Amino acid sequence: MRWLGLVVVVFAAACAPKVDLRPSFDEDLGPPQHAAPVQPVAAEQAPRPEAPPGKGLRNGTIARAKLLGVLDGGPGAFLRTLEVAPRMDGDRFVGWQLVQLLDRTGPLVDVDVVPGDVLLAVNGKPLARPDQLQAVWDSLRTATSVNAELWRGDKKVSLQFAVAD
Repeated sequence: MRWLGLVVVVFAAACAPKVDLRPSFDEDLGPPQHAAPVQPVAAEQAPRPEAPPGKGLRNGTIARAKLLGVLDGGPGAFLRTLEVAPRMDGDRFVGWQLVQLLDRTGPLVDVDVVPGDVLLAVNGKPLARPDQLQAVWDSLRTATSVNAELWRGDKKVSLQFAVAD
């Protein structure tokens, strides 16, 4: 009976995840070098003309109840409605480029955003890091407006929506 217990232990150890005890860097190259923090490019550094209006809205009013409904779902639920990719200028983060809207019934369906647009800031605040996204997300609960700065090619787009109670 002892051998059965030994077989079970050996089998469990063989099925367990493997742990790599080697250093996590190539010893010839040394430890990984940490890059300097990525700073977003300020919209003021690159003045651009206003892009012509698209099919969606660039301004209007958002009902606070509707905004709170989106905010209550959390950033993850909102981000599942679209696909974005980081837009870089060399090593500098510029903003988040819209690849595609995944949900044709989501909160951005009537807004003038198209694939290729680069989101620079919301209410004057950048969204380069997760903590910045969370800070903007939390601030929208009491915001009186939602203003987004975007680039569309070599032109700029400003979205300005008042929040009505």
